[in-house]
Amino acid sequence: MQNQMTIPKGRVVDLTHVLTPFKEQYTLEVAQRDKRQGPEGDIMSLVYMWSHVGTHVEAPLHYLRDGADAAHIPIEKLMGPAIVLDFRHKETNEAITLAEIQAAGDIQVGDRVLAMTGRHTLYNTPASHDRPYITEEAVRWLVEDRKINCLGTDSSGFEVRGVEHHPDHHLLMNAGVPILECLNNLTELKQQRIFLIALPWPVVGLDASPVRAIAIEAEA
Repeated sequence: MQNQMTIPKGRVVDLTHVLTPFKEQYTLEVAQRDKRQGPEGDIMSLVYMWSHVGTHVEAPLHYLRDGADAAHIPIEKLMGPAIVLDFRHKETNEAITLAEIQAAGDIQVGDRVLAMTGRHTLYNTPASHDRPYITEEAVRWLVEDRKINCLGTDSSGFEVRGVEHHPDHHLLMNAGVPILECLNNLTELKQQRIFLIALPWPVVGLDASPVRAIAIEAEA
């Protein structure tokens, strides 16, 4: 990391969905590579998976041909002060507007912004994509005015509905802002401002990567 960063002491909340092989919406298969002889002895596993399985981050390469891959997301974009904005009252396919984003919390320049929709309960169900969306105007303000480090959600995404292009991805990916999707347990947080850690595998050529995401609520 280019700058020193102090991780606060406090309550830790796991924001990651537990993955179950062969039962995920996006493929995850695990096989034992070696046979264990008796109750002890080391084994290894073969893992076949989609890059977007579970709680994951999308790198610019997901949308841009020449975008950075998971190995080249600056670590500080996914580790640092974050704010959680509560949009659980929003209906499926309903817009989250710029005015609503601004009213939901005091977003600081450089924040990591997490939209709480309450859709974590729909994870890995037929209704997993039932969600509100964030308007292009709101995302543009977050990127250009607030210069956010990442944008995340506890639903499967926040892209604008009913259009053929992907305006939110266009704005975020061209600005080098990674996207966190399928976060869990945002509703368990007691503070709006947290310290976020959500680190991907540094795999060259990977467009997205599962993360182990946690929130730290600083001690008063």
